[in-house]
Amino acid sequence: MFELITTVGKKKDAERISAELVKHKLAACVSYWLIASTYRWKDKIHCEKEWRIEVKTSKASVKKAEKLIRELHDYKLPSISKYDVKVDASVEQWVRTCTK
Repeated sequence: MFELITTVGKKKDAERISAELVKHKLAACVSYWLIASTYRWKDKIHCEKEWRIEVKTSKASVKKAEKLIRELHDYKLPSISKYDVKVDASVEQWVRTCTK
């Protein structure tokens, strides 16, 4: 199983990305929650609220899922982290069943 992690600025964007990933069978599950972020952008330090999005997907769908996230993302430079996660065989099977 793979997990993709990104952040967006608005809850509605987290909801939209999550729904589209599941609708297109590119994710078995997407979780999102409010976080606080401190980062440097254009030589200024920003402290903002963001929505962290965590996507559970299969190896077969990870590239398409990342592509869709980039298409729907409103940040100029979206950071998308990819992790190959070891999970229980039954969870792995569920994720593969739910994704293309």
